[in-house]
Amino acid sequence: MMNRRDMAKMMGMGAAMMAGGAAAAPRTPAPIVAPAGPWTRFGQIRRGGGVLHYATLGEARAGVPPVILLHKLGGWLADWRQVAPALAQGRQVIAFDLPGHGGSRMEGPPPYIHTLGETAAMLFGALDEMEIPVVDVMGTSLGGCIGVVMAAANPDRVRRLGVISSALGGRKSLEEVRQAVDVKLKPIFDAGGHPMPTGPELLVGTFGMVHADAINGEGIQSRQAADLWLQPSERGVGVTDLRAALRRVECPTLLVYGQFDKAYQRFRPFAEAVLRRGETVVVPDSGAWVIQDNPQATAPLLARFLDAG
Repeated sequence: MMNRRDMAKMMGMGAAMMAGGAAAAPRTPAPIVAPAGPWTRFGQIRRGGGVLHYATLGEARAGVPPVILLHKLGGWLADWRQVAPALAQGRQVIAFDLPGHGGSRMEGPPPYIHTLGETAAMLFGALDEMEIPVVDVMGTSLGGCIGVVMAAANPDRVRRLGVISSALGGRKSLEEVRQAVDVKLKPIFDAGGHPMPTGPELLVGTFGMVHADAINGEGIQSRQAADLWLQPSERGVGVTDLRAALRRVECPTLLVYGQFDKAYQRFRPFAEAVLRRGETVVVPDSGAWVIQDNPQATAPLLARFLDAG
């Protein structure tokens, strides 16, 4: 779950400014198209309950596992478009839209909680159908949390793991999750539970983003694409004991933080202490979401880690 101590207050102010203090009008969904990227192929793979959308880059190579890219809460696979080319040198990259996000679509209304374990199982099921037994995993924010669960649950299938700007906390009770998501974050959702637009000042104040103006507009779009799946996905992080999962991770693991990150550094000491084969890098001139805030500096750090395998 993202560290948002002051987020509700800031978002409430931003939402009020965006909406002029008026009550939310009835929502008419408009087509939302993710930015183009370097991808060479797109695909969909049906799993129980829905369809996972993915994009690939690079060629599959014998003896080299593909790297799976997982985006942040409220993001989409396009978040990785500026980093993916560096990771696709000598290997295949497969970027997924997580359930309910981007081009992935789930059937029926979203549940109250969509757990990290459910998403991990869907991804492994998709990889089985794609005949991919072993992968490297790179995930940011929500994607990093899912990567930890994947590596902990199936150590024989995750060779190397990158955990980027992720909230790696302990399990919360349902009431704690309700307070954190339903109550504190209420100002950033309208009466129907749809995300409200927020300004770049939120990204600066909460996440330490350096290039917030460039990132904010796309973030509004990707959050609107995730829509009613935002809150169930965040609740799924809250009910997961990621600290316990970290203890079970056996593969080499790279922890990545931005120099000016205000949200995720507090999880760093515990993760560094318990990971058996962990290392940490800090991306200069970047806030929390380094793959978007400073992709030029982030890409070679991730590529170097993958190449070490």
